[in-house]
Amino acid sequence: MYTFELRTGMVYIDHSKCEGCESLACVEACSCYGSGILKAEDGKPVLAIPRQEAKRRDIECLACEIECHFRGRQAIAISLPIAGLEEYRRSAHGHPAE
Repeated sequence: MYTFELRTGMVYIDHSKCEGCESLACVEACSCYGSGILKAEDGKPVLAIPRQEAKRRDIECLACEIECHFRGRQAIAISLPIAGLEEYRRSAHGHPAE
């Protein structure tokens, strides 16, 4: 699992799922809609910038995850936790925590 931190979350890329991906839609989406922090290396998406810079530079647009899901191999997951969301959902809307 290839991972890196964002300002407020984490990116998880399962490189084993990237094997044979011909679209590299995630890298294309990052360059078109995001901040261009991904590049292809040996047919897999990796950071094109230092890890510390990714925390500062990434705009958390989610395009890489969405494009990988629809045009790639569902290898990317982005986690952007929202502090207090579960408590808010339980108290304000009666939703159970997930």
